[in-house]
Amino acid sequence: MIKLFASDLDGTLLPRSHQFDELIVASIEKIVASGYYFTIATGRDSAMTTLNGLENKIYQICLNGALIKSPQGTILKKELIDKDVLKLILEEFDDLNLEFLTPTKTYTKQSLEAFTQKLRSMPLEEDVDVTKMFMNNASKHLVFNQSTQEILEQDICKINTFLEPGQSYNRFYHFLDEHSDAIINAPCDDNMIEITKKSVNKGTAIHWLGQYLYIHDDEIAVYGDGGNDIKMLSMFQHSYAPSTALKEAQYAAHTQLGPYYEYSVARHMLETIAKQK
Repeated sequence: MIKLFASDLDGTLLPRSHQFDELIVASIEKIVASGYYFTIATGRDSAMTTLNGLENKIYQICLNGALIKSPQGTILKKELIDKDVLKLILEEFDDLNLEFLTPTKTYTKQSLEAFTQKLRSMPLEEDVDVTKMFMNNASKHLVFNQSTQEILEQDICKINTFLEPGQSYNRFYHFLDEHSDAIINAPCDDNMIEITKKSVNKGTAIHWLGQYLYIHDDEIAVYGDGGNDIKMLSMFQHSYAPSTALKEAQYAAHTQLGPYYEYSVARHMLETIAKQK
């Protein structure tokens, strides 16, 4: 019997708007009201996740598993990138416009102008202006023009950057290989770099949350579509990927659902609890 549902957001649970709409909110509220647990499992930080009325009702696994929060907003667990490795990254890779994520804010050496220009160069998905969405959220939680020392003083859980056209990342990938004992790069797709502490991933975070709630792994259902979901999908018996997921995620999942934009994940979760009554 499934007791805990865990889902990635973009490309999995959420529709093309990348937001919690009325149908998604109603579905999750029904799951929780029926006595089940629900957690998001996302690469986003909590500041970039507007829950649209689900606050105080669901758990949050953010930053690819580096942060776990209770429905009350309490940080249950956080995993930080080693300060020595962080210092090396800050000193050696100024040219990559990296973003350094904490449980509450994102710090960057970039200026607002440089960040805006980078977002404008991102490809837009059909029917959704991703740049506008990110800019609206960025103004609320990004801290620009930070020095190496100012960033080192923060609790950095994750490092992000979008791969910019014409920029070489070979030296950085070589650095990641050299420090694979301390950090790991698990991006959602080929257009990003997403670095956390080596032991961090969505799967281990969900397992930890299950143990915290006295729930076994075979009582957990997980849903994901991207590169940062592969470990999670391969860890659990009840794992599902939309038909629109990356091929690697589909192979890792036990079962394939319909496309994410048809609310396949929300419908599957509701069907699951209906069968368990």
